Amino acid sequence: MSDLPPADWYTDPEDESQYRYWDGSTWTEHRAPRHSQPDGETESGPGQLRRPGRLIAEMLSMTRRRWRSCATAALIYLAAQVAMVVLLLIAGNDILMGELGEIWDRVSDPNFDPEAPEQTAYFESLEVDLSLVNFVPIVLGIVAVWVGSNVLQAAVTRVALNDLRGRTLTGSDALRRAIGRVPRLMGLDLQVAAIFLIAVVAVIVGAVFAPVLLIPLIPAFIVGAVYFTVVMSLAFAYASVGPATPSLAYGARLVRGRFWGTLGRMLLIFVVLTAVTLAVGLVFTLAGSSALTFQLVSQLVQTVVGTAVTVVGMIAVAIIYHDLGGESDEGA
Repeated sequence: MSDLPPADWYTDPEDESQYRYWDGSTWTEHRAPRHSQPDGETESGPGQLRRPGRLIAEMLSMTRRRWRSCATAALIYLAAQVAMVVLLLIAGNDILMGELGEIWDRVSDPNFDPEAPEQTAYFESLEVDLSLVNFVPIVLGIVAVWVGSNVLQAAVTRVALNDLRGRTLTGSDALRRAIGRVPRLMGLDLQVAAIFLIAVVAVIVGAVFAPVLLIPLIPAFIVGAVYFTVVMSLAFAYASVGPATPSLAYGARLVRGRFWGTLGRMLLIFVVLTAVTLAVGLVFTLAGSSALTFQLVSQLVQTVVGTAVTVVGMIAVAIIYHDLGGESDEGA
């Protein structure tokens, strides 16, 4: 055993036109072409974008292989969403001065008629308490989902990159490392929000003071939004696993000279996952339209499916990040 070569990429003994990853004890199923294709779009390998079909196949394959490792972070994210709903209900009840239960009983009654005189009189008699303390649960709920989404982002990205490099990362290890990335990811969220806000303000100011500027400004805003979305996606992957350097700048460097190939693959993933989400939403919305209980179950199922789709999308971005040659720290 001591004479075995160290883990690394070597010439595939079954196909000399490819590299294959040796994990230190056995050959894995991870392969990469040894020579670039004429169009520069090879099927896999760090620094080379794999073809769209291979990207989707690897995305689905990795989701099947690593669903257990991603499940812990996904459950935390779902728990955060549940916590937010509970906190919103608490806040709503306090703002409505304890009348939320009565309102629910009225609107859930099959014979509820909002135009009935007694219903109109009841809703007009309602009073609200807008004290700041009543909004604390709302803030806590938003923060819970914010933190949960960043834990999910960091954990799934790390699991995916470890898989691409021939290593397995358990859900508990991924979660432990992901928690340390939350502050950095939250900071990136704030940067993205600030940039978006500045762009929106620029468009509004242009519309108010110089409407003629909207002619070049709106197309520029759209183009910038598309470019920024691609860079932002890679920046979040980098913030999840990369060294402590500016994430947005790094994302911009990654797509330099390869923007259109990256954009095309991200659009493909977006279209596929959106189609799945809409199809599931349509089916369960129709199924849950007959009774209130079915509506609640339908909403729960759609939330779970939405989280699963989010995980798959993060895996796809991690694959693209890897193919572009994205860096990671020693633990990834």
